[in-house]
Amino acid sequence: MQLIGRHLTRGLIYRDCFRMIPALVGTVIPFFWQLVNLYGVLPAVLIIFGVFQLLTISLAAVMYACLLFQVSFVKVYGLAALLMVAAVFSWLFINLSVNRRAGFKLFKLQFSTRTALLLLGLMLSHRLVPLPVSPRATFWDLHLKPHLAGNLKSKSREEIIAAMQHDFKQAKNMMGNDVFFGCSPGSFKKLLLEAGLQESQFIMMETIIPTDHARIFSLERPFYFYVLFIR
Repeated sequence: MQLIGRHLTRGLIYRDCFRMIPALVGTVIPFFWQLVNLYGVLPAVLIIFGVFQLLTISLAAVMYACLLFQVSFVKVYGLAALLMVAAVFSWLFINLSVNRRAGFKLFKLQFSTRTALLLLGLMLSHRLVPLPVSPRATFWDLHLKPHLAGNLKSKSREEIIAAMQHDFKQAKNMMGNDVFFGCSPGSFKKLLLEAGLQESQFIMMETIIPTDHARIFSLERPFYFYVLFIR
């Protein structure tokens, strides 16, 4: 009975539960970018729109039951849609806040989850990614800044390495136990090593994305999925 009492008092809600609101969006959005790489923009938009519709309907169904079916389902669906919009805005706020504080030169971050990382590893590389991380590690979807995606040739190798070193230093100072993951055409392994990372600090896996899909970035190279541990 004491254990039950503790579960219903101090164990009723843990502080990490508040991550679940933006995490709902942060779990879905990383799939959008990789679905774009796999199938194109239109299929990715339709798939992700369908996923958000399923999530909204599922949330509405739970709320409808909790309200004992006393409110019309249309109204409950509208409320669920508003909650989903609030989740999107909370996710965007986290991204804007972190990227502003980080001041990265090369990368931008998007709040994500362990679930997204593991499922993307399975989808893109047919592998579960080993995760030696701390209990409260936060997961971030890592992207090149939009004006640099497909335009890295405009930067010299030395400039890219210097920007990486700056960004990794900022990440270590701000979020030393967090995990970063992303996908890009072409291997960044040599650049990561030259920027000061050890091989034990990142995992790189070739993906099933066809090389000709990299032409959108003015390249034709294999896509690689990366997981980085900055600590």
